[in-house]
Amino acid sequence: MNRSIKGFTLIELLVVIAIIAILAAILFPVFAQAKLAAKKTVSLSNTKQLSLAMNMYMNDNDDTTEQEPSTSLDWWGPMLPYFKSVGILLSSERHDKDTNAARNAAGLYELSAYGYNWGPYAWNLGGLLVPPSNGSHSNNVGVNGTAIVEPANTFLFGDTYDTPRATIAIGFAGDTFYGTSNSGLRYGGMFNYGFVDGHAKSIQMKAGVWNEAWEHFIIPANPIYYGSYCSDPNAVITNNAGQASNFDSANPTYVCKDAAKWVHDNITTPCVAGAQATANGGSSGDCFFTN
Repeated sequence: MNRSIKGFTLIELLVVIAIIAILAAILFPVFAQAKLAAKKTVSLSNTKQLSLAMNMYMNDNDDTTEQEPSTSLDWWGPMLPYFKSVGILLSSERHDKDTNAARNAAGLYELSAYGYNWGPYAWNLGGLLVPPSNGSHSNNVGVNGTAIVEPANTFLFGDTYDTPRATIAIGFAGDTFYGTSNSGLRYGGMFNYGFVDGHAKSIQMKAGVWNEAWEHFIIPANPIYYGSYCSDPNAVITNNAGQASNFDSANPTYVCKDAAKWVHDNITTPCVAGAQATANGGSSGDCFFTN
């Protein structure tokens, strides 16, 4: 008995392949977004754990935040007994190698993904460290919990590219960021922050080139968080740390919450495509990213 064997025609195969290609084009970006969202969720959990660790640290230290790090372990050194594993300092989105012997001995071989809140402009402080009175920016002491006016709106720790002695300061947070757009920021610009009251939240950030700072600036996209760098948003900060930049020249004294606003109001030129800070090999003037 003869049987006829019928296979797929070339057209049928091409149709099936085309359908598979279309489905892949639709699904792969969704998978990538889901993967990034999962990574961001892990990072958000890390910042919450770090915030809770600081709260435990403060309970054992007269309700005072830790001082500026004086050891090579960075800000997390004094807090290490409260969170045990250095793994929560890491992010899948930062892989800068750390060659410091002391930090390596503690088990950290990549730079921390998170910075401590020194204030909006770092060495002038205003955050969780007492502003210097002698022109120094070393070993400044922590602030008492009663001096933190809005605990639920004050940053403790957050995503940063800063190194060493990582902070979240406006001009330091983009220290090793070499991107050329807001979308190129970690998690598409949705940075994770832990707050003094122990909660954590993802906040949309925006960036740009600031050659007279530390290459890039990063500030909240929503102005309601401009004061989140400040233990007292209305405190007057005096530039007595010997810095030299456009910000210092224009603001020998300033209200803490106005630091981020100054950056927003004074860097008003949109960056051209691919604009990069001079220190990163570019030749751009100060500008803000538009995408």
